Amino acid sequence: MLDGRGDLVWMDEAFGPYVMNLKVQEYKGEQYLTFWSGDISLGFGLGTYYMLDSHYQVFNQFSASKTLENDFHEYAITADDTALLTSYDTIITDLSSLGVQSQGWVYDSLFREIDIETGDIIFEWRASDHFAINDTFYPIGSAGRSPEAPFDFFHINSVDKDEDGNFIISSRFLHSIVCVSANTGGILWILGGRNNDFEDLSDGSATDFAWQHHVSVQAGKRLSIFDNAAYKKWHEELLGDNSEISRGMMVQLDTSNMTVELVHEYVNPGSRGSPQQGSMQVLDSGNVLIGWGYHGGYTEYAADGSILCDTHINPAVFFPFGFVHSYRAFRTATWIGRPNTQPDVYLNPSDGCALVSWMGATEVTSWILQTAEATSGGKLQFANAVKTPKDGFETEIGLPDGEYDYLRIVAIDKNGNLLASSKIITADKGTVVSSGKFKFAIVTAVFWVMCFVADHDNRTFMERMSDALVYVLAFPFIIFGIALKRAFTQGGEHHSYRNNLPAQKRI
Repeated sequence: MLDGRGDLVWMDEAFGPYVMNLKVQEYKGEQYLTFWSGDISLGFGLGTYYMLDSHYQVFNQFSASKTLENDFHEYAITADDTALLTSYDTIITDLSSLGVQSQGWVYDSLFREIDIETGDIIFEWRASDHFAINDTFYPIGSAGRSPEAPFDFFHINSVDKDEDGNFIISSRFLHSIVCVSANTGGILWILGGRNNDFEDLSDGSATDFAWQHHVSVQAGKRLSIFDNAAYKKWHEELLGDNSEISRGMMVQLDTSNMTVELVHEYVNPGSRGSPQQGSMQVLDSGNVLIGWGYHGGYTEYAADGSILCDTHINPAVFFPFGFVHSYRAFRTATWIGRPNTQPDVYLNPSDGCALVSWMGATEVTSWILQTAEATSGGKLQFANAVKTPKDGFETEIGLPDGEYDYLRIVAIDKNGNLLASSKIITADKGTVVSSGKFKFAIVTAVFWVMCFVADHDNRTFMERMSDALVYVLAFPFIIFGIALKRAFTQGGEHHSYRNNLPAQKRI
């Protein structure tokens, strides 16, 4: 989780190795962080759905089924406090229409609506009950011949509900968006693909999406769509002409006259095609946030399509390789994180500063460093010494002048309320070799080693390298001795710290 400046707010590796679809959702009037965690090696998931409360504690975790794959592609909490979830199931069916003799194995796409509290299944739908295998655009290749390698002909990757309570689903491999009746499970209409029901009033631009993701219902009979346009992997992308450019789309539906029109499109600013994943979110401001999935980046656009922010968490040169993915990207103004932990402090007396952070806290606007002297009664009386605005995930605070035995740092919100305090730290804790001297020592050591090696041209290469290695191995012991000496000579003393850091207020 990042803030508006791109600074870290919260992260947790405990749910790994793969976490997908992190976002804020409302359940019974409360805000929760929701996500899926599990195995994604097959291109869909087998895992668990999580809900974290404002303290980042697990409020609930559940599965869509004990017998089916609990997939990562969709995890949407509805206004009815139910969850829309996707699943995959292996079935045997006739593959002769795709040139495979007799029966074969396919992955069937399912979605379910479940009661989060009880786990009861309210609604279930299967693609194989409504679509032919040869409706697919995805090449079968060698798949489908064995139960170990089923053919994924449909590939469901998003589910939403419209204002009438019907389900809007996305089939990546059919290039189609499907409206499913909540009453009968029958198909009400299909947008795009081989079975398109709509007249395109935009000369094909509203129905030519392909390999799409994250179709969401918007107000006024509109749909937002992330159009991948491409599906080729990195090696094919590098060898191809890269003419398939991903975009976000807003389309207007008229289900009475069965017409569709492209209202807005938000094209990838790097003119790239993202072969996997991706998202489109319409913000309350009217701005649009596009997540580029496979390329690990996101772009925020104004409603008119102008770019407001373009960010990526993966070097652009590595985009074709997909080293860093971001399945979907979301922005929220409603999440308030109140961790149960204390702020973390790293004290560096030699540099005259302390570094403070508080993982997951969203209400901190400033920090106050407080000091106290030891008393015979044992009760410490802390006094405010330095106040500084919160600056990014980790804020640097200059240590105040004067003598004191203990310090702590407290978190303050925008109204001046104290949110939490760090652990009490002894003033001499963290004494280290001066970073400036340490760097100088390293540079000096390297210099003399290089000189020693270079100055012995009359010796063999192995002899010179052997001498250099002795110096290099001895260097850490020299530094350790210096640090040990400083620790013994400074331990137990009061410290007078000189602060030269700007942007701080002494109080």
